[in-house]
Amino acid sequence: MPKVLICASTASHINNFHLPYLSYFSEKGIDVHVAVPDPERLKCAYRTHAIPMAKHFLSPKNITAVRMLRKVMRDNRFDLVFTHASLAGAIGRVALLLAGKGTSAVVCTVHGYLFWNGCGIARKAVYYLPELLLKGITDCIITMNDEDAATARKLVKKGGLSAKVSGMGVDSRRFFPASADERRKARETLNIPSDAFVMVYAAEFSKRKNHIELLKAMRAIATDFPNTLLLLCGTGVLEKEVKAEADRLGIRQNIRFMGWCPNMDEIYRACDISISTSRSEGLPFNVVEAQMCALPVVASNIRGHTDLIEDGVNGLLYPVGAPEALANAVSRIFREPGLSQALGTAAVVSSKKYALDVAFYENIEVYEKMLHKNGSYGERNQ
Repeated sequence: MPKVLICASTASHINNFHLPYLSYFSEKGIDVHVAVPDPERLKCAYRTHAIPMAKHFLSPKNITAVRMLRKVMRDNRFDLVFTHASLAGAIGRVALLLAGKGTSAVVCTVHGYLFWNGCGIARKAVYYLPELLLKGITDCIITMNDEDAATARKLVKKGGLSAKVSGMGVDSRRFFPASADERRKARETLNIPSDAFVMVYAAEFSKRKNHIELLKAMRAIATDFPNTLLLLCGTGVLEKEVKAEADRLGIRQNIRFMGWCPNMDEIYRACDISISTSRSEGLPFNVVEAQMCALPVVASNIRGHTDLIEDGVNGLLYPVGAPEALANAVSRIFREPGLSQALGTAAVVSSKKYALDVAFYENIEVYEKMLHKNGSYGERNQ
Protein backbone atom coordinates (compact mmCIF):
# COMPACT_ATOMS: atom_id res chain seq x y z
CA MET A 1 0.00 0.00 0.00
CA PRO A 2 1.40 3.45 -0.91
CA LYS A 3 2.12 5.62 2.11
CA VAL A 4 2.18 9.42 2.31
CA LEU A 5 3.02 11.95 5.01
CA ILE A 6 1.48 15.44 5.10
CA CYS A 7 3.43 17.97 7.22
CA ALA A 8 1.96 21.32 8.27
CA SER A 9 2.83 23.81 10.99
CA THR A 10 -0.69 23.79 12.54
CA ALA A 11 -3.74 21.54 12.62
CA SER A 12 -5.86 24.50 11.49
CA HIS A 13 -3.89 24.55 8.23
CA ILE A 14 -4.93 20.95 7.60
CA ASN A 15 -8.52 21.59 8.69
CA ASN A 16 -8.94 24.69 6.55
CA PHE A 17 -7.17 23.64 3.35
CA HIS A 18 -6.41 19.94 3.05
CA LEU A 19 -9.22 17.67 4.22
CA PRO A 20 -10.59 17.05 0.68
CA TYR A 21 -7.11 15.98 -0.42
CA LEU A 22 -6.61 13.63 2.53
CA SER A 23 -9.98 12.05 1.77
CA TYR A 24 -8.89 11.58 -1.85
CA PHE A 25 -5.73 9.75 -0.83
CA SER A 26 -7.63 7.54 1.58
CA GLU A 27 -10.24 6.64 -1.04
CA LYS A 28 -7.41 5.63 -3.38
CA GLY A 29 -6.19 3.11 -0.80
CA ILE A 30 -3.21 5.19 0.28
CA ASP A 31 -2.07 5.07 3.90
CA VAL A 32 -2.25 8.70 5.10
CA HIS A 33 -0.15 10.11 7.95
CA VAL A 34 -0.34 13.70 9.24
CA ALA A 35 2.41 15.51 11.16
CA VAL A 36 1.42 18.69 13.03
CA PRO A 37 2.20 20.22 16.44
CA ASP A 38 -1.41 19.88 17.65
CA PRO A 39 -2.97 16.69 16.20
CA GLU A 40 -5.72 16.67 18.85
CA ARG A 41 -7.30 19.58 16.95
CA LEU A 42 -7.49 17.78 13.63
CA LYS A 43 -10.95 17.32 12.14
CA CYS A 44 -9.96 14.00 10.60
CA ALA A 45 -9.06 10.50 11.72
CA TYR A 46 -5.77 9.58 10.04
CA ARG A 47 -2.53 8.39 11.58
CA THR A 48 -1.12 11.44 13.35
CA HIS A 49 2.28 12.45 14.69
CA ALA A 50 2.74 15.29 17.18
CA ILE A 51 5.72 17.33 15.99
CA PRO A 52 6.30 20.47 18.13
CA MET A 53 7.20 23.03 15.45
CA ALA A 54 7.83 26.59 16.66
CA LYS A 55 6.75 29.48 14.47
CA HIS A 56 10.17 31.16 14.51
CA PHE A 57 12.58 29.36 12.20
CA LEU A 58 15.59 29.66 14.52
CA SER A 59 13.81 28.42 17.66
CA PRO A 60 15.63 25.54 19.43
CA LYS A 61 12.27 23.73 19.52
CA ASN A 62 12.58 23.15 15.80
CA ILE A 63 15.71 21.06 16.37
CA THR A 64 13.56 18.76 18.49
CA ALA A 65 10.90 18.80 15.78
CA VAL A 66 13.46 17.69 13.18
CA ARG A 67 14.65 14.84 15.39
CA MET A 68 11.12 13.61 16.11
CA LEU A 69 10.08 13.82 12.47
CA ARG A 70 13.26 12.02 11.39
CA LYS A 71 12.27 9.08 13.59
CA VAL A 72 8.75 9.03 12.10
CA MET A 73 10.27 8.94 8.62
CA ARG A 74 12.78 6.20 9.47
CA ASP A 75 10.03 4.06 10.99
CA ASN A 76 7.64 4.42 8.05
CA ARG A 77 9.58 5.09 4.83
CA PHE A 78 6.92 7.11 3.03
CA ASP A 79 6.49 7.06 -0.73
CA LEU A 80 5.67 10.77 -0.78
CA VAL A 81 6.27 13.48 1.80
CA PHE A 82 4.07 16.55 1.35
CA THR A 83 5.04 19.77 3.12
CA HIS A 84 2.88 22.86 3.33
CA ALA A 85 4.21 26.40 3.87
CA SER A 86 7.76 27.45 4.70
CA LEU A 87 8.25 26.23 8.26
CA ALA A 88 6.95 22.70 7.71
CA GLY A 89 8.71 22.69 4.36
CA ALA A 90 12.10 23.31 5.94
CA ILE A 91 11.63 21.00 8.94
CA GLY A 92 10.18 18.22 6.80
CA ARG A 93 13.01 18.24 4.28
CA VAL A 94 15.81 18.50 6.85
CA ALA A 95 14.28 15.59 8.77
CA LEU A 96 14.07 13.51 5.59
CA LEU A 97 17.64 14.37 4.66
CA LEU A 98 18.83 13.16 8.07
CA ALA A 99 16.60 10.08 7.94
CA GLY A 100 17.95 9.09 4.56
CA LYS A 101 15.75 10.10 1.67
CA GLY A 102 15.87 6.72 -0.02
CA THR A 103 13.01 6.35 -2.49
CA SER A 104 10.82 8.96 -0.80
CA ALA A 105 9.81 11.90 -2.98
CA VAL A 106 9.20 15.39 -1.60
CA VAL A 107 6.37 17.65 -2.73
CA CYS A 108 6.58 21.18 -1.27
CA THR A 109 3.48 23.33 -1.56
CA VAL A 110 4.42 26.99 -1.23
CA HIS A 111 1.62 29.09 0.20
CA GLY A 112 3.77 32.18 -0.23
CA TYR A 113 7.55 32.28 0.12
CA LEU A 114 8.69 34.30 3.15
CA PHE A 115 11.01 36.25 0.84
CA TRP A 116 10.02 38.22 -2.22
CA ASN A 117 11.38 40.62 -4.82
CA GLY A 118 12.75 43.64 -2.99
CA CYS A 119 12.42 42.16 0.52
CA GLY A 120 16.02 42.91 1.49
CA ILE A 121 19.23 40.93 1.96
CA ALA A 122 18.61 39.92 5.58
CA ARG A 123 15.26 38.29 4.88
CA LYS A 124 16.63 36.57 1.79
CA ALA A 125 19.50 35.16 3.84
CA VAL A 126 17.15 33.71 6.45
CA TYR A 127 14.49 32.31 4.15
CA TYR A 128 15.94 31.89 0.65
CA LEU A 129 19.20 30.19 1.63
CA PRO A 130 17.51 27.14 3.26
CA GLU A 131 15.42 26.65 0.12
CA LEU A 132 18.56 26.76 -2.00
CA LEU A 133 20.41 24.32 0.27
CA LEU A 134 17.48 21.88 0.20
CA LYS A 135 17.04 22.07 -3.55
CA GLY A 136 18.76 18.71 -4.08
CA ILE A 137 16.02 16.72 -2.32
CA THR A 138 13.06 18.80 -3.50
CA ASP A 139 11.35 16.70 -6.18
CA CYS A 140 8.34 18.96 -6.73
CA ILE A 141 7.32 22.50 -5.84
CA ILE A 142 3.72 23.70 -6.12
CA THR A 143 3.17 27.46 -6.13
CA MET A 144 0.15 29.74 -6.29
CA ASN A 145 1.27 33.04 -7.81
CA ASP A 146 3.42 34.19 -10.71
CA GLU A 147 6.38 35.50 -8.71
CA ASP A 148 6.69 32.36 -6.59
CA ALA A 149 6.33 30.19 -9.69
CA ALA A 150 9.34 31.91 -11.31
CA THR A 151 11.35 31.49 -8.11
CA ALA A 152 10.40 27.84 -7.68
CA ARG A 153 11.89 26.88 -11.03
CA LYS A 154 15.30 27.76 -9.54
CA LEU A 155 14.69 25.84 -6.31
CA VAL A 156 13.52 22.42 -7.53
CA LYS A 157 16.03 19.64 -8.17
CA LYS A 158 17.23 18.93 -11.70
CA GLY A 159 14.55 16.91 -13.48
CA GLY A 160 12.01 17.83 -10.79
CA LEU A 161 8.52 19.20 -11.32
CA SER A 162 7.45 22.80 -10.78
CA ALA A 163 3.73 23.55 -11.05
CA LYS A 164 1.49 26.54 -10.44
CA VAL A 165 -2.08 25.94 -9.21
CA SER A 166 -5.08 28.09 -8.33
CA GLY A 167 -4.57 27.74 -4.59
CA MET A 168 -6.03 24.91 -2.53
CA GLY A 169 -9.59 25.87 -3.45
CA VAL A 170 -12.37 27.88 -1.77
CA ASP A 171 -15.77 26.29 -1.22
CA SER A 172 -18.17 28.24 -3.42
CA ARG A 173 -21.10 26.55 -1.69
CA ARG A 174 -20.29 28.65 1.39
CA PHE A 175 -19.12 31.85 -0.23
CA PHE A 176 -21.54 33.47 -2.68
CA PRO A 177 -23.29 36.85 -3.21
CA ALA A 178 -25.84 37.60 -0.50
CA SER A 179 -29.40 38.62 -1.25
CA ALA A 180 -30.84 41.76 0.32
CA ASP A 181 -32.69 39.62 2.86
CA GLU A 182 -29.55 37.62 3.74
CA ARG A 183 -27.64 40.87 4.18
CA ARG A 184 -30.33 42.27 6.48
CA LYS A 185 -30.41 39.11 8.61
CA ALA A 186 -26.61 39.00 8.84
CA ARG A 187 -26.52 42.56 10.14
CA GLU A 188 -29.25 41.85 12.64
CA THR A 189 -27.32 38.81 13.91
CA LEU A 190 -24.16 40.88 14.33
CA ASN A 191 -26.07 43.88 15.72
CA ILE A 192 -24.86 46.17 12.94
CA PRO A 193 -26.98 49.21 11.97
CA SER A 194 -28.59 48.92 8.54
CA ASP A 195 -27.09 52.24 7.39
CA ALA A 196 -23.50 51.50 8.45
CA PHE A 197 -20.66 51.26 5.92
CA VAL A 198 -19.06 47.98 6.93
CA MET A 199 -15.48 47.00 6.12
CA VAL A 200 -13.84 43.69 7.02
CA TYR A 201 -10.27 42.44 7.28
CA ALA A 202 -9.85 38.73 8.06
CA ALA A 203 -6.24 38.16 9.13
CA GLU A 204 -4.09 37.20 12.08
CA PHE A 205 -2.64 40.11 14.05
CA SER A 206 0.97 40.00 12.88
CA LYS A 207 3.52 42.38 11.44
CA ARG A 208 3.08 40.85 8.00
CA LYS A 209 -0.65 41.57 7.96
CA ASN A 210 0.06 45.27 8.59
CA HIS A 211 -3.04 46.26 10.60
CA ILE A 212 -1.53 49.55 11.78
CA GLU A 213 -1.58 50.88 8.21
CA LEU A 214 -5.28 50.11 8.04
CA LEU A 215 -5.91 51.96 11.31
CA LYS A 216 -4.14 55.05 9.97
CA ALA A 217 -6.39 54.98 6.92
CA MET A 218 -9.40 54.30 9.11
CA ARG A 219 -8.93 57.56 10.96
CA ALA A 220 -9.38 59.49 7.70
CA ILE A 221 -12.24 57.25 6.54
CA ALA A 222 -14.14 57.65 9.81
CA THR A 223 -13.76 61.44 9.61
CA ASP A 224 -15.49 61.48 6.21
CA PHE A 225 -17.91 58.64 7.00
CA PRO A 226 -18.66 58.59 10.75
CA ASN A 227 -20.97 55.58 10.40
CA THR A 228 -18.14 53.37 9.11
CA LEU A 229 -17.56 50.14 11.01
CA LEU A 230 -14.43 48.02 10.58
CA LEU A 231 -14.62 44.34 11.53
CA LEU A 232 -11.23 42.82 12.36
CA CYS A 233 -11.52 39.04 12.29
CA GLY A 234 -8.67 37.06 13.76
CA THR A 235 -6.30 36.66 16.68
CA GLY A 236 -2.54 36.97 17.06
CA VAL A 237 0.45 38.24 18.97
CA LEU A 238 -0.08 41.89 17.98
CA GLU A 239 -3.77 42.12 18.89
CA LYS A 240 -3.13 44.18 22.05
CA GLU A 241 -0.86 46.53 20.12
CA VAL A 242 -3.51 47.06 17.44
CA LYS A 243 -6.17 47.75 20.06
CA ALA A 244 -3.90 50.25 21.78
CA GLU A 245 -3.25 52.03 18.48
CA ALA A 246 -6.98 52.20 17.77
CA ASP A 247 -7.45 53.87 21.16
CA ARG A 248 -4.58 56.29 20.50
CA LEU A 249 -6.05 57.29 17.13
CA GLY A 250 -9.48 57.81 18.68
CA ILE A 251 -11.23 55.36 16.34
CA ARG A 252 -12.01 52.48 18.70
CA GLN A 253 -15.73 53.20 18.41
CA ASN A 254 -15.49 52.49 14.68
CA ILE A 255 -13.76 49.12 15.10
CA ARG A 256 -15.05 45.79 16.30
CA PHE A 257 -12.52 43.12 17.22
CA MET A 258 -14.28 39.88 16.29
CA GLY A 259 -11.73 37.31 17.47
CA TRP A 260 -11.40 33.97 15.71
CA CYS A 261 -14.26 33.67 13.20
CA PRO A 262 -15.06 30.23 11.77
CA ASN A 263 -18.19 31.74 10.17
CA MET A 264 -16.59 34.17 7.73
CA ASP A 265 -19.23 33.36 5.12
CA GLU A 266 -21.89 34.81 7.42
CA ILE A 267 -19.78 37.85 8.26
CA TYR A 268 -19.13 38.73 4.60
CA ARG A 269 -22.89 38.90 4.05
CA ALA A 270 -23.04 41.87 6.42
CA CYS A 271 -20.19 43.79 4.77
CA ASP A 272 -19.76 46.38 2.01
CA ILE A 273 -15.99 46.17 1.44
CA SER A 274 -13.17 43.74 2.16
CA ILE A 275 -9.68 45.04 2.92
CA SER A 276 -6.22 43.47 2.88
CA THR A 277 -3.19 45.54 3.88
CA SER A 278 -0.74 42.64 4.00
CA ARG A 279 2.94 43.13 3.15
CA SER A 280 3.33 39.61 1.76
CA GLU A 281 0.95 36.92 0.51
CA GLY A 282 0.87 33.71 -1.48
CA LEU A 283 -2.69 33.47 -2.77
CA PRO A 284 -4.84 34.83 0.07
CA PHE A 285 -8.02 32.95 0.87
CA ASN A 286 -9.60 36.00 2.50
CA VAL A 287 -9.49 37.91 -0.80
CA VAL A 288 -10.93 35.02 -2.83
CA GLU A 289 -13.70 34.44 -0.29
CA ALA A 290 -14.68 38.11 -0.35
CA GLN A 291 -14.65 38.15 -4.15
CA MET A 292 -16.93 35.11 -4.28
CA CYS A 293 -19.32 37.06 -2.04
CA ALA A 294 -19.32 39.95 -4.58
CA LEU A 295 -17.53 42.34 -2.23
CA PRO A 296 -15.25 44.97 -3.76
CA VAL A 297 -11.76 44.38 -2.37
CA VAL A 298 -9.21 47.09 -1.64
CA ALA A 299 -5.77 45.52 -1.22
CA SER A 300 -2.08 46.36 -1.09
CA ASN A 301 -0.23 46.15 -4.40
CA ILE A 302 1.81 43.02 -3.62
CA ARG A 303 2.48 39.52 -4.96
CA GLY A 304 -0.60 37.38 -4.45
CA HIS A 305 -3.00 40.32 -4.44
CA THR A 306 -1.96 41.30 -7.94
CA ASP A 307 -2.62 37.73 -9.09
CA LEU A 308 -6.22 38.06 -7.91
CA ILE A 309 -7.01 41.71 -8.54
CA GLU A 310 -6.87 43.76 -11.71
CA ASP A 311 -6.90 47.33 -10.47
CA GLY A 312 -10.14 49.10 -11.35
CA VAL A 313 -11.70 45.96 -12.84
CA ASN A 314 -12.45 43.51 -10.01
CA GLY A 315 -10.98 45.46 -7.09
CA LEU A 316 -8.68 48.35 -6.20
CA LEU A 317 -4.98 48.24 -5.38
CA TYR A 318 -2.94 50.76 -3.40
CA PRO A 319 0.82 51.04 -2.65
CA VAL A 320 2.00 49.49 0.62
CA GLY A 321 3.03 52.23 3.03
CA ALA A 322 0.48 54.75 1.74
CA PRO A 323 -2.49 54.78 4.15
CA GLU A 324 -3.81 57.92 2.49
CA ALA A 325 -4.08 56.04 -0.81
CA LEU A 326 -5.93 53.25 0.96
CA ALA A 327 -8.34 55.76 2.49
CA ASN A 328 -8.94 57.36 -0.91
CA ALA A 329 -9.67 53.98 -2.51
CA VAL A 330 -12.19 53.10 0.19
CA SER A 331 -13.80 56.52 -0.10
CA ARG A 332 -14.23 56.02 -3.85
CA ILE A 333 -16.20 52.87 -3.26
CA PHE A 334 -18.36 54.49 -0.60
CA ARG A 335 -19.07 57.51 -2.81
CA GLU A 336 -19.64 55.58 -6.05
CA PRO A 337 -22.25 52.80 -5.66
CA GLY A 338 -21.93 51.99 -9.36
CA LEU A 339 -18.21 51.33 -8.97
CA SER A 340 -18.83 49.12 -5.95
CA GLN A 341 -21.36 47.02 -7.84
CA ALA A 342 -19.17 46.74 -10.95
CA LEU A 343 -16.11 45.64 -8.95
CA GLY A 344 -18.14 43.09 -7.01
CA THR A 345 -19.77 41.63 -10.10
CA ALA A 346 -16.42 41.26 -11.87
CA ALA A 347 -14.89 39.73 -8.72
CA VAL A 348 -17.47 36.94 -8.67
CA VAL A 349 -16.52 36.00 -12.24
CA SER A 350 -12.75 36.17 -11.71
CA SER A 351 -12.90 34.15 -8.48
CA LYS A 352 -14.46 31.11 -10.14
CA LYS A 353 -11.07 29.69 -11.15
CA TYR A 354 -10.09 29.53 -7.48
CA ALA A 355 -13.11 27.48 -6.42
CA LEU A 356 -12.48 24.12 -4.80
CA ASP A 357 -13.95 22.16 -7.70
CA VAL A 358 -11.33 23.72 -9.98
CA ALA A 359 -8.24 23.96 -7.77
CA PHE A 360 -8.75 20.47 -6.33
CA TYR A 361 -8.19 18.81 -9.70
CA GLU A 362 -5.18 20.99 -10.48
CA ASN A 363 -3.50 19.83 -7.27
CA ILE A 364 -4.57 16.21 -7.70
CA GLU A 365 -3.10 16.16 -11.21
CA VAL A 366 0.30 17.08 -9.74
CA TYR A 367 -0.05 14.57 -6.89
CA GLU A 368 -0.90 11.78 -9.35
CA LYS A 369 2.11 12.63 -11.50
CA MET A 370 4.38 12.36 -8.48
CA LEU A 371 2.82 9.09 -7.29
CA HIS A 372 3.30 7.50 -10.70
CA LYS A 373 6.74 9.02 -11.19
CA ASN A 374 7.84 7.63 -7.85
CA GLY A 375 6.44 4.19 -8.64
CA SER A 376 3.93 4.37 -5.78
CA TYR A 377 1.30 2.67 -7.93
CA GLY A 378 3.78 0.24 -9.43
CA GLU A 379 5.61 -2.94 -8.55
CA ARG A 380 6.93 -1.58 -5.27
CA ASN A 381 3.48 -1.63 -3.70
CA GLN A 382 2.01 -4.72 -5.27
